[in-house]
Amino acid sequence: MSGMLLIEAGEMPRRGEAMARLAKPQPPAAAIRAEVDRVLPAYEARLRNLGRSAATFSSLTRTARHLVAWLVLNDMDVAALDIRQVAAFAAHDCRCPRAFLSAFDKRQRWQANRFLDHLLESGRASMPEEIVRGRDLVESFTASLKAQGYAESTLRTYKTACRHCIVWLYLSDLRLGEIDGGVLQRFLEHDCSCAHPQFFGRPGPFSGGGPVRQMVFRFAQFLIGRHVTADWRSPAPGPSRNRHVESFVSWLRRHRGLRPSTLQNYERSLRALLALLGDSPEDYDAAAVRKVIAERARHRSPGQVSNEATALRSYLRFLGALGLCRAGLDRAVPSIAGRSLPDLPRFVEAEAIEAIIASCDVATAIGMRDRAVLLLLARLALRAGDVANLHLGDIDWEQAALTVSGKSRQGATLPLPQEVGDAVKAYILEARPRSAGTVVFLRVPAPHGGLSSHGVGLIVRRAMERAGIDHEGLPAAHLLRHSRATNLLRGGTPLEAIGALLRHKSLRSTAIYARVDVPMLLEIAQPWPGDPE
Repeated sequence: MSGMLLIEAGEMPRRGEAMARLAKPQPPAAAIRAEVDRVLPAYEARLRNLGRSAATFSSLTRTARHLVAWLVLNDMDVAALDIRQVAAFAAHDCRCPRAFLSAFDKRQRWQANRFLDHLLESGRASMPEEIVRGRDLVESFTASLKAQGYAESTLRTYKTACRHCIVWLYLSDLRLGEIDGGVLQRFLEHDCSCAHPQFFGRPGPFSGGGPVRQMVFRFAQFLIGRHVTADWRSPAPGPSRNRHVESFVSWLRRHRGLRPSTLQNYERSLRALLALLGDSPEDYDAAAVRKVIAERARHRSPGQVSNEATALRSYLRFLGALGLCRAGLDRAVPSIAGRSLPDLPRFVEAEAIEAIIASCDVATAIGMRDRAVLLLLARLALRAGDVANLHLGDIDWEQAALTVSGKSRQGATLPLPQEVGDAVKAYILEARPRSAGTVVFLRVPAPHGGLSSHGVGLIVRRAMERAGIDHEGLPAAHLLRHSRATNLLRGGTPLEAIGALLRHKSLRSTAIYARVDVPMLLEIAQPWPGDPE
């Protein structure tokens, strides 16, 4: 195949190469005729069996005759024909003998691929190894997506996009192992004329927009995981390491049992403070500690600085216990003035809560899931994180109870009302996607991962919109918790009972709800001096 011309899809052969081919001695017309007579009869018979019209039969066979002549002129055997040669044939600067010419038009490449399809079907040509390997990898990739619960229509779209990429790589003389971000970007931007008669047929005009980009980059991640191509993705720059901070965070994890999100907040606060304080604990003194907190207070809110001060105070206490800094230096961290009580909790009336719950369409999987989530929030006053972290094993169906860990990760057992239990049970048995995980509430679209706290909040916001409630400025999932406590208090429930439901450690935390019990406050309010009776 010395005369074979490898070109990228749509690229015209260079003039010098075309002239070099013309300079070579061409085989006699008799040799071309003999090859045409050897190959074409079977193709003509197939077209007749398919019932092609006379005009279509003539057009397809003339293109096949021209293609065979071009192969002979370029010292290539018909058995070696593949889509690269078809692309080169469709773009060649034709000097073929007049007796074998066909009309060059936009159908030329399509008609040549029809002839290639015949050769593949009859076993006279074979699919290139690179495309066979790519086909197998695409099948494995889509099988992994199917196992995650992707719909058949989505799998077909993924398969089409990935097969297209495989064909483009082959036409561009690129191997799977050469895929990187730049190669994928070239694919997304290429002027497409890609096709393979038994692997990829273009469904229409190509646009490398968002969905296709997401699909091929996800396929590339799959190839990286299979070690087909090297990991070309640039890792995100991580924060500088500090062994003392790492030891402190590890100690908090082991001995205090803090949540990962809380540990991240502690670590983030300390890294910000140590950028000003320095990494050498033996050099810390009270003046430096106070100066750092004062500097942060100039640019941060009181609440944020208070959290940072708490983290620094605990960190210095840890260092002092190990003898890495002066003992008692934690007492140099100033207290941050704040309000004695937080803002008033915002709530909606009981009728609005029922409208929010009733807005769910329980004829759908999403509606069944959302109603169960809303009932847990509204009836048990759970936090969004409680719902997101609820596992199948946390529900005791025999005792009609469920266990939640809350902020402190100390488990609390709550009664499961009949209405709530029925909704959760119906969701699990009828609507919950099949999953190896044990998280109760899952995303309905694949992949079926667990809901996040943010996702629980979105469920509440969407339900409020359906119920016609303006949610602007309201705290989403926490709104149902606030509303449950406020409405219980208005109904005469003691603060102690409400605090038990909310799992407050201090009655002072529950007391904020007394500030929004307006009817009760009106009963004890004294008239303003000078106002008429």
